[in-house]
Amino acid sequence: MSAKSPAASTPVPAAGPQVVLTPLKPALIAGLAHTVPVLVRVQAPDADLSAVPVRQPYHLSLVIDRSGSMSGQPLQEAVRCSRHIVDRLLPTDVASLVMFDHRATLLAPAQPVGDRRALHHALAGIQCGGNTDLYGGWATGADSLLPGAASASIARIILLTDGNANSGELTEAQAIAERCTSAATRGITTSTYGLGRDFNETLMISMARAGGGNHYYGDTAADLFEPFAEEFDLISNLYARQVRLSIATCPGVGMKVLNDYPMDARAGVPAISLPDIPWGAEAWVLVELSIPAGFEPLPGMPLLQAGVTGTSLERAPIAFPDAVLSMDTVSPQVWDALTADSLVHSRHAEVEASRLLEQARTAAEAGDWDRVQALIDSAGRRFGDQPWVKEVLASLEQIAEQRDQARFGKESMYAATKMRSRVASKDEGLFDIAREAAAPRFLRRDSTQGSKGSRRQP
Repeated sequence: MSAKSPAASTPVPAAGPQVVLTPLKPALIAGLAHTVPVLVRVQAPDADLSAVPVRQPYHLSLVIDRSGSMSGQPLQEAVRCSRHIVDRLLPTDVASLVMFDHRATLLAPAQPVGDRRALHHALAGIQCGGNTDLYGGWATGADSLLPGAASASIARIILLTDGNANSGELTEAQAIAERCTSAATRGITTSTYGLGRDFNETLMISMARAGGGNHYYGDTAADLFEPFAEEFDLISNLYARQVRLSIATCPGVGMKVLNDYPMDARAGVPAISLPDIPWGAEAWVLVELSIPAGFEPLPGMPLLQAGVTGTSLERAPIAFPDAVLSMDTVSPQVWDALTADSLVHSRHAEVEASRLLEQARTAAEAGDWDRVQALIDSAGRRFGDQPWVKEVLASLEQIAEQRDQARFGKESMYAATKMRSRVASKDEGLFDIAREAAAPRFLRRDSTQGSKGSRRQP
């Protein structure tokens, strides 16, 4: 396979970044206590392909589980996907290769990719082994990237496993996730790929969230190709990294963040860690303002203020303008007649649906399939006007009918996380299969999370 330079698709800004605050309805109800959903959209500029800057090298570490359960086709497909990543790197990019079973082995140290022969040779030599020292494999990858992380545009571990951390120094999910957080503060992020029925989805998602990367899974080894391609496409189109959103309300107004993003409230003003944002896309947060009875804002009073910081791949700070939301009051009758914003309504439905999916996952773990079906039915009634949510529910219902506890647990957890933490197109409309197929991989709303690759092979 010939190498394809991702730099050809790396744009420069056509317009600056912005932060958009949109309430469900554009007014408050005079005199009454109520809640106000507000969508906070942190937007990257659109692509301008007329000028292409020279990007700094990527630093990647491919960390592959070779334990006994990966024997045969799973390991072959993992190696094939890894070859695809290698073939898309530039000669100046830096890559390392780690395999692990009960111990980790650095097959190829972090060095410029060059003609790729050394990496292909190392991949060809991966054979199956024993147990799963997942943390040891991850840590070896992190150590290989650490010397060059400070100068890299992006330094990322790509971890693939089909099992649990059952061997080595660390095996508990929280302890491993904390190490991922520590590595992220040193510039090394983590993306995880779970394979099949037996991997620990809680661990995989925790590592990626704590490590500032992405999380994917595949029902089969063949399903991993598209997530691998999605990861590289996303990296190749990033505009902003280390995105932090700080939000505050005026005195007397309460606020609740409905998404499940990492948050630091130690300074008094919540600082929310958002996903990396590609060009022409947005990260978003849904907050709920609690308006007390009798609250009467002064003219122009800011109910909500939002400030965003981020860095470019060249590690330069990105200046996002602050955003302020002010709203007038109207009578209950006038408020009832106001039209709700369709995008705020849609994102609110996704977040609420994700909560029901989590409840369904808990019920499936307990073997209560009647409860699972009742929750799916309830979600269908509540969110029947949301085509994407309906597609996801239909897929989960099929799994529930098979009483497949392992697969239902993974699919529901990954779908719920996707619904409340995804990046989106700035001009996203209602879900349409044809439109989704034409969108970049990293902006697609898939009806299933674990069988993407079966539709598209390398």
